[in-house]
Amino acid sequence: MRVISQRYPDIRIEGENYLPQPIYRHIASFLSVFKLVLIGFIIVGKDPFALSGMQTPSIWQWGQENKVYACMMVFFLTIMLENLCMSTGAFEITLNDVPIIAPFISTENFLH
Repeated sequence: MRVISQRYPDIRIEGENYLPQPIYRHIASFLSVFKLVLIGFIIVGKDPFALSGMQTPSIWQWGQENKVYACMMVFFLTIMLENLCMSTGAFEITLNDVPIIAPFISTENFLH
C-alpha cells in the first residue's frame, strides 16, 4: 500500500470492516462456546448423552477412543463454520467518490 501511495500520491486508500448480520455473529459466538464445551467433554471423557438419558452415538465412542484427533476435528470444523458466518466478502472500490466495484450494492444502481 505504501508503494502505491508513493507512486500515485493522489490516490486515497481506505479500509474498513463490514460486520455480518447480527444472526450470523450470534451463531459464530455460539459455535465458539460450543466448541470449547465439546472439547472439554471429549478431554474429560464425560458422556453428555448418558447424562441426558440418551443412547451414546457411535461417533462419540469413536471420539473417546481417538481424543486428540476428535479434538482437532472439532476445533478446525467449528473454526471453519465461525469464519463462514463472520465473512461478508463486502468491499468497495470508488474513483472520485463514484463506485466502480461494490459487490454488496445491487448491479442496477451501479455503473449507469
